[in-house]
This record gives sequence, C-alpha cells and structure tokens, in this order.
Amino acid sequence: MIKTYISHVVDLVILLCFVNFATSRRYPEEGYFSGNYFENQQYAKINAGLGKLEHLPKLVTDWPDPAVEMGQVSGVSIDNAGRVFIFHRGKNVWDSRTFSDRNVYQSIGEPPIPHSTILVFNETGDLVDMWGENLFYMPHGITVDAAGNVWVTDVALHQVFKFTPDQREKPVITLGEKFVPGNDDKHFCKPSAVAVHSSGDFFVSDGYCNTRIIKYAADGTKILQWGRQSGQTPFTFDIPHALTIAEDQNAVCTADRERGRVACFRADNGTYIHSYSHWLIGPRIFSVAYSPIQGGRLYLVNGPSMGIPVRGYVIEYTSGRLIQTFAPGSAFHNPHDIAVTPDGSTVYVVELNPYKAYKFVDDGLKGNLQVEMKPNGTLHTKPTATIEASGVALAGEGVLEGWGGAAGGALGAGGAALVVLAALALLNARNRGRKGVSLRRWEYGHGEFKLRRLLDRRRFQRVHSDDSDEEPAPMLPAPAATA
Repeated sequence: MIKTYISHVVDLVILLCFVNFATSRRYPEEGYFSGNYFENQQYAKINAGLGKLEHLPKLVTDWPDPAVEMGQVSGVSIDNAGRVFIFHRGKNVWDSRTFSDRNVYQSIGEPPIPHSTILVFNETGDLVDMWGENLFYMPHGITVDAAGNVWVTDVALHQVFKFTPDQREKPVITLGEKFVPGNDDKHFCKPSAVAVHSSGDFFVSDGYCNTRIIKYAADGTKILQWGRQSGQTPFTFDIPHALTIAEDQNAVCTADRERGRVACFRADNGTYIHSYSHWLIGPRIFSVAYSPIQGGRLYLVNGPSMGIPVRGYVIEYTSGRLIQTFAPGSAFHNPHDIAVTPDGSTVYVVELNPYKAYKFVDDGLKGNLQVEMKPNGTLHTKPTATIEASGVALAGEGVLEGWGGAAGGALGAGGAALVVLAALALLNARNRGRKGVSLRRWEYGHGEFKLRRLLDRRRFQRVHSDDSDEEPAPMLPAPAATA
C-alpha cells in the first residue's frame, strides 16, 4: 500500500514541476516585488492575530517611583502581602565579555555590586525596602516563597541562595561553588531561576549551560533532575530560563527560551505533561508565571526576534487558548521576567534594556480567585499522547519566500506533494494500529483529524503525555560511593 502511494506521489511531483515550469512567468526575482512586500504581509498577519486577542491587563503609568534608579532588571517576584521584589544588576552589565568560553566569570577579583540589588515596592510604587548590597555579581532570578523567604540565583557565582526575612546579610542555604561552573550534584552553570512548592520542596533551572531542572527537598537535598541538551524529545531544553509552579495542576513549568515553548512537567516526579508554543509569540520565550484563576492561566513574555512583536501573552492552561496580550505601548524592548498575583489581576514585567519595571492591572479579575486542587497522579491517567496540531499549518509560512517564478513554483509543488505523502503515511500507520510519529500513539478528537483546528490561529499546539518512549524516568541522585 505504501509503495503504491509513493509511486503515485512521485508521478504527481514530476507532473506538477513540469507543468509549472512550462507555464510560470519568467521574471528576475530580485526587485520583482516591492522591497517590503513580504514584510508587509507578515505585519498584516501579526496585526490580524493580535486583533483577535483581548488587550488586557492594562498598563499602570508612573509605576514604580521614577526617582528610583535601577540597573539591568533581571528578576521580579511578589510576596503574600502584595509587595514587589525587583532584582537588578546595578552598574554591572552582562555582555559578550562577561564570561569566558568555558563559562567562567571574567571579573573575578573585583568587588561585588555595592548597591542594594533587591528593591521592594508596594502596590502604589513606593520604595519600602532595599537590601542585597555587596553580595552579588550578576543577579538573575528571584522568588519569594509563601513564608517570605527570598531565593535568588547569580549566574556569575554559579550559585543559588535562600535568605530568610530576618537574615539578609548571610544566606541560610547556599548551593553551588563560588565562581566554579559544573554539571554535577555540587555545581551549577549559570542557574537561571528557582520555584518553591508549598511543601518546601523547590526547583532550580540550571539553565544556560546544563539545560536541566533539578528538584530539591526543603533542606537542599537533591531529589531528582531531568533535561537533555540534544535531540527532539520533550525533555530537551535550550536554556530553561524561568520556572513557575501550578500547584492546583500538580505541575512545574519552564520557559524553554530558545525553543520558544512553555514546557510543563509533573511536580511530584518530573513526568512530561504538555507544552505550549505559537507563531504569534515566536521562537523565544523568556519568562512564565502562573495564576490559578478561572481554571489556570499562564502569563508569559517573549523576546526580541525578527519580525515578531515583543509582548506579554496570556493562555488558558487547560485549553491552551491564547486569549490576551499586553505591552507598554505597541511592544516591550527586552523583557526578562514576569510575575502575577494569585488572582491574575496584577502583572509585573521587568526589562534588561531599558532598565524598567512595569505594572499591568485587570480589574475584572480582582477577588474572583477560586481554586480546585487536583491530587497527584490524576492529570492524565492513560499513557497515550494527544497532539492538537492547531496552528501548525501557519508555522511554516514564509519558508519559500525567497523563491519566485519556475523555481518557486516547482518547490511549492514538491512541498505540497510531500505533505500529501506524509498525510497518507500517517493515515496508513494509524489504520494499521502502529505508533505514528516518534514512537508515540496518536489520538484524534471525535475519531477524526479536524481541519478547522489548523486554521484557528488562537490555539496552541499542545502535547499531553504521562510517559515518554524517548526519555527514561527522571534521574535520581547517584548513590554515595563506598570505601
């Protein structure tokens, strides 16, 4: 059966290429279209996509106090009292000269940042506290847990720190070796973020070099880790840059920065659950935060990428729908982190350049928080994979933009034929009861693949799975060596 399909498709490709070559217009490709033809097409598509979204939450002007000076602002978090903690780098700047090719900080021997690197603001933007001077070299992530403890990462030191409310001069927990990058149980390499569970367990994204997520007990004892540097598995990261915990979903999610996705895993055992990506957000996602409001929402910011507006986005955790977008004016410049209140009514975003922090408010959500906790292990009980391919049809647009005339038409015909071949092969594999793609089982809602999902630009590609044929169980710490 497959051989027959292949034979027919090959004949179709040859025929289409010949007909297209014989009938296509001849023109010099350079300068045939106006210089900004495709650019205008892309902008029109983006604007149409943004127009379908609700533009919420709204920017609050003059927040925080403009008299407060900050350096590169790398992190933001909110405590239970609604105070906003901002982590900034003072006069230090991360550029191409900051680290060696072996990820060693190049300014070892110089003093740490002498200014207060942690600034605390109230809801109206007044500076109510500051600390963190003479402690850090290159601040990155900050998290305030339910008990008011402050967790931070420093990529120059390659360390993770925990400070208690009454002990700010010296951390009560220090993980990693000062200025020493590594990938074993005692070292990090530019750790990017910390997320803390209400149980006291916490997660560290060892992001820039090691591409792994590590789970620890409250005392700093390693429990497990997962992550790969290569391959196309759900566990393959390209800079896990930020973390957020969705406790009501039993999930921990990471902003997989250079893969342009938010990937979620079970918080108890690291099993892959699902991921989110979308052409409108683009290939880079810098940070993500979670609110349990209305069944769960993910708030994220993307990063600079050619032709893609830099904005904040809101997606529904369960359905994967992209529902809202926000930005100061038309776009951010270089956002680095995001935080959201539990009820989803207030969002904070900080930028590396310019050195700014923003507050956004959705008054319609205030006081509407209702959370239904999901027990461990009940999220997805079947070891099957369901892939909603919505949005995939749009992802490849523009691949052949540089081609025109006969060559472009021939390539287009060949591409169309290959799509037909792939669809036929997938259909045949499904009918024969075999796994479809990447050794995974496929299911389709209502027993059929619905084309309308390919055309709905407001839905994400979501992948659900409770297991993976491509990744072993998350790694436990190796047993201690005996003499």
